[in-house]
Amino acid sequence: MTIDIGRRHWTMALLASLAGLPELASAQPDTRPLTLLVPYAAGGAADPVVRPLAQRLQEVLARTVLVDNKAGANGLIGTQYLLRQPPDGLTMLFHITSLIQNIALSRGKPPYDFAKDIEPLVLLGRQAVVLVVPASSPYQSLADLARAAKANPGNFSFGSYGAGSTSHIYGEQLRAAWNIEMPHVAFRGTSPLLQDMLGGRVPMAFVSAATAIERQGDKGLRSIAVAHSKRLTALPQVPTLHELGYAGFDYTGWWGLFLRAGTPAPVAERLRNAIRAILQEPDMVGRLQLAGLEPSSETPEQITAAMQNEYRHWEALSRRFNITAD
Repeated sequence: MTIDIGRRHWTMALLASLAGLPELASAQPDTRPLTLLVPYAAGGAADPVVRPLAQRLQEVLARTVLVDNKAGANGLIGTQYLLRQPPDGLTMLFHITSLIQNIALSRGKPPYDFAKDIEPLVLLGRQAVVLVVPASSPYQSLADLARAAKANPGNFSFGSYGAGSTSHIYGEQLRAAWNIEMPHVAFRGTSPLLQDMLGGRVPMAFVSAATAIERQGDKGLRSIAVAHSKRLTALPQVPTLHELGYAGFDYTGWWGLFLRAGTPAPVAERLRNAIRAILQEPDMVGRLQLAGLEPSSETPEQITAAMQNEYRHWEALSRRFNITAD
């Protein structure tokens, strides 16, 4: 009898300890590696922000954070890779405005449904685009460019870093404002665009504020006008297109981090809080400013609402100018 009681007590104790394992496991910090997907080539304009951010996140969370560049198709390849991962918070996606443009400019079945497939984590900031010319160019102002384009209809071109990109759409808007024929030369990325601009083969283009700031002056570019509602802190001498009498050029782009939809809320919130704290550190604030990014404190719900508005905006422009995603 004594033996039976002892066995029962031992069995009950064992079962009780096993029942507590899930709670114990959930209380332990997750040390599995995180991956930060960047859907553009390494060495691009995002690197000075994204890679230090990943390094600080690794230090703050005490877990490995890998940066994985999966470039191609205006960011679509990296996005589709995210959508093949489980919604466990282990894979984050860095992306820019083209995340919405890729579906707004699609004429067939959209490659993904932003509202159903993707969950906003945090916006790193909002960013303008800048109209630039080579530093060696004879054109010093927007008026100079307008005169040259109108004097050479069909021969004065504009470049972009991708068909269907913000760079392309704003170029088409400017062409329409000038009411002339102006050929579009699309490149696959900013680097080849800049090579042809600096080689004198493309007279002008809209580029990201990060590129304009990084390459201004003796580094190859001259900024002519900012597509934003106000001047940029890093380029205070450059007027906005609005100041110069051009309407409809104040829609900012953005840089952000995203997760698969369905990621557990506590996991997403832990990442969000850590990243927001890092973005307020002096070093990161400086990096964001150099990239031409204005801080954003939007909640996930506000980000989603803004993306829906952006979808309608870019879709309307794409139909107006008959532009489809590259």
